[in-house]
Amino acid sequence: MPAEQANEPDSLSIDNPMPPPPEPKQTKRLIRHRHKVLLSQDVAPFAWPIAIELTCVVLMSIASTILVSRIGKADTAAVGVSDSLTFIVISFLTAIALGGSVFIAQLYAKHDRENCIRGAAHAINLNLVFSLVAWIIVQCFAGPILSVVAYGAEAEVIRLTQMYLQTIAFSFPALAILFAGSGVLRAVGNSRLPAISNILMNVLNILISYPLIYGLSEWGIGTWQGFGLLGAGIGITLARWIGALMILVCLMKNRTFSVPLRAFFQPFRKNILNDILGVGIPASIESMMFNFGKLLTQVMVAGMGTVAMAGNYITFSIILLLNIPGNTLSMASTVIIGKRLGQDRPKTAAQEMRLIFWVATILLILLGVVSVPLAEWIARGYTSDPEVIDVVVNLLYLNAIMLPVWAASFVLPSAFKGARDVKYTMYSAIISMWGCRVVLGYILGIVLDLGVYGVWLGMFADWWLRGSLYFLRMLNQRWLTKYQQRKAETIVVTSVRRTK
Repeated sequence: MPAEQANEPDSLSIDNPMPPPPEPKQTKRLIRHRHKVLLSQDVAPFAWPIAIELTCVVLMSIASTILVSRIGKADTAAVGVSDSLTFIVISFLTAIALGGSVFIAQLYAKHDRENCIRGAAHAINLNLVFSLVAWIIVQCFAGPILSVVAYGAEAEVIRLTQMYLQTIAFSFPALAILFAGSGVLRAVGNSRLPAISNILMNVLNILISYPLIYGLSEWGIGTWQGFGLLGAGIGITLARWIGALMILVCLMKNRTFSVPLRAFFQPFRKNILNDILGVGIPASIESMMFNFGKLLTQVMVAGMGTVAMAGNYITFSIILLLNIPGNTLSMASTVIIGKRLGQDRPKTAAQEMRLIFWVATILLILLGVVSVPLAEWIARGYTSDPEVIDVVVNLLYLNAIMLPVWAASFVLPSAFKGARDVKYTMYSAIISMWGCRVVLGYILGIVLDLGVYGVWLGMFADWWLRGSLYFLRMLNQRWLTKYQQRKAETIVVTSVRRTK
């Protein structure tokens, strides 16, 4: 049973007079009890599979990073530059998937399965179209793009980056299916199937990539030495396509919500596109500008040498593990808030948002504290280069100090998007990113010659600024404006139809 009944009113009326106010102690007990119920019945059952999924995915990503870092510093730096470009593509794919998730979550709460199926097909098809465009651009213009993005990097790093990037570009359509399909399943409350599919995909990535990178000679089979970095690109591409096929099967065969194959061959509908892109376009602009800003910081780091590039990339890989609680609750909050507003329960949505935010903040603080004494040991698991280890350890110390503000910066905007409050997060993120991460990062890192540490201080300033803006918006509840407008429009349309 949900934390409160779907037909429970969110406001008092003449027919529902205000009861006598409870005693302060009783009020606190009621609030604590309500939070426990929301956490145990609504948030935790949905979030646990996501947490397990992200943990396995990040661990496999770390293992993959270690595999590449053992080849050499140039290969590690090449993967870091390639990932920076790939994140721009991923930002569009996840934004469209987000628009589809919000659309489906709200309609599924209203039991409108027919339009949910149409929305699922639209989200996946839109993602496929964009992924094919991105694949063409990478195959045709990778060289000129890297001459700008990796300006100042060594020639060997640029050569390896182009080879690796053009290889993994063949997985872009698979990523389109993975992101959109997983978003559809989570929107209808099924977070287990995406978790199982993504875990299997990442395990396959390691099993396929290892022999392709290092060959079979290490296992005493023949003399083949493997393909090196190219093998890593082939391995991850094959694994992603297997994962995409698993997601498609899950969509068409699961009991909770199935999408028939014929739905993917229906023409686009303008009203559904408008609803999906109404969330997807602002989210994609925000994400694109965010990742483009990250790309510029990557350019700054690229000019600081291979040690800085390798240390920067390895640290980001480690931070993905530390941020699992935050990313889990960030992903869960979008669907949970969208579902509550689809049920016309804004008070419950606001309570769950605050609960998710504080739980994420507490968990991140604990992980930040734990990471400090383990920093050097973790860094040595990636590389034996003492200079790179020193960079990684120092960056992890800085990150531990700044983690308390991460939830306000990234969990809250994800929750706002569940309420279709996307333009505010877009403008705030762009201003904060370019004002702090790019401009301040440039001043601290290059002008004041603080190196990669200055670039990271600019990133942390970005966290603090956007986190403050989002925290204030959570308190004043202006994130509900779009929901209130749509509800008022629905009431007007219904009244007009009745008068006719």
